[in-house]
Amino acid sequence: MAGNDRIDILILRDAAGVGRYRLPVWLARVLVLSPLALLLLLGAALAVVYHQHQGNTALTGQAAALRLELDAAGERLLRLENLEIVLRSKDLTELETLLGSYNPDNPGWWKPRGEERKEPAAAPPPVEARERPDLSKLLARVDANQAGVDNLKFKFENKRLNLGFDLSNVTPQTGLVGKVEVGLVGNDGSFWPLKSEKDELSFQIQRFKQISANLALPAKVEQRDVYGLRLVIVDPAGKAVFAQVYPVAKD
Repeated sequence: MAGNDRIDILILRDAAGVGRYRLPVWLARVLVLSPLALLLLLGAALAVVYHQHQGNTALTGQAAALRLELDAAGERLLRLENLEIVLRSKDLTELETLLGSYNPDNPGWWKPRGEERKEPAAAPPPVEARERPDLSKLLARVDANQAGVDNLKFKFENKRLNLGFDLSNVTPQTGLVGKVEVGLVGNDGSFWPLKSEKDELSFQIQRFKQISANLALPAKVEQRDVYGLRLVIVDPAGKAVFAQVYPVAKD
């Protein structure tokens, strides 16, 4: 058919005349093909939505798997940190307990077999018994939601410790009164309290105060022997409302 051809449509009605309509061929084709085009577009839209849904589901699964891997890596890192602390403390009892915890069903898995073990010779009693450090107390973190510590900086210089931080009152409706206790935690679990020559560590604040102190180190303590700085904030009754250990940066 030529492009200017027309199609005659006759409509017969009961008790009525005959209606005759003439449509161009191109318009008739449009009317026939339009529903098909709409169906194709609908199918394409449904396919795009389905693929996007599948992609989102896959990304959600990957994110959950990554979270599980991060949690497992954090747990392994914590175990390694605990092992490092015990190794530095050179405490055989703590080391045996830590190694046994890796296999609770057989705590002695790391020990040689009975027939291969040799009874060690009885060691002479030590000249001076040393009290075993309680790492759980030294490294324990306390936060009673009363005091906040921010922008903490400390530096070792000429056998002294320069300390500075921002102390804030978490509940400014009531005043915060107390003092700051500072000490050094050694690599072997030792603890050396530091004393201020001036009244630099006592405070009575409503909202905020900058704390700055210059503290002398014990005579035999070197920076390389220090694991971290322990900062404790106590109230007038001597109860700790904040405590945390800040590791010393290693060069």
